Amino acid sequence: MKIAVPSSANGGLEDTIAPVFARAPVFTIIEVENDEIKNVKTIQNPAVSAPSGAGPMAVQMLINEGVDAVIVPQLGPNALGAIQAAGIKVYTFPPGIPIREAVESVIKGAPQTVQPPYPVPLAPVYGFGYGWGRGRGWSRGGWRGRGWGARLGYCPGTGMPSRRTLRWLYG
Repeated sequence: MKIAVPSSANGGLEDTIAPVFARAPVFTIIEVENDEIKNVKTIQNPAVSAPSGAGPMAVQMLINEGVDAVIVPQLGPNALGAIQAAGIKVYTFPPGIPIREAVESVIKGAPQTVQPPYPVPLAPVYGFGYGWGRGRGWSRGGWRGRGWGARLGYCPGTGMPSRRTLRWLYG
């Protein structure tokens, strides 16, 4: 089994878990056979300075290395989708824990964690009530609604008072 861990500094078993996944400077890849660490390898992350799409780029690099599991503090939505599509197991540990400690707990049988899906924004809810917006301002019939200006006799198109208003005001 190959386990990948985003590393804070130079990588290796003595380094700590980085606080981010896709923008971590180095990934430490640990090969485990018969519950023993056989090989440790560090890879520079090419997605560190990517302007966008760093998550899928990092996941693709790990897929090319043949990784079976990742130990991460958290995953973004793009990286999570790519990891789930690749069938890679996800173990979540807080950042700052030594990599050796996290790998040993995974070897001993730490439960696989699945991040909850990111919340989907709900549709806006419109209620009944009088607030500051929704065309109840003192506009003269602009795009936000007719406002009080229309009630006072202003033309919504030109913003000028109507003849009826002028007659009422001045006789």
